[in-house]
Amino acid sequence: MKITKRQLKRIIKEEKGKLIHEMGGLAGHYTDKPAGGGAAVEKAKTAIEQQLNSLYHDHMLENADLIAILEQMIKDINSGFVGEPT
Repeated sequence: MKITKRQLKRIIKEEKGKLIHEMGGLAGHYTDKPAGGGAAVEKAKTAIEQQLNSLYHDHMLENADLIAILEQMIKDINSGFVGEPT
């Protein structure tokens, strides 16, 4: 099954929004010692890894594609993007 770049971006934004919601907004305020003893960050990391594995296996994206997606997400986070719906 092929997905378009736009669909992929939407999927990632939706999943990112879910993670931020589950973490209670901690992702926007990350420090070396996040609130909640880091459990929320570990849970988010696990969820992100599962989504990346799904994109790799189910949608046949290569590592280079996943890296490009993550780099764009980092740019979005740095510019103040916090999971607004598209």
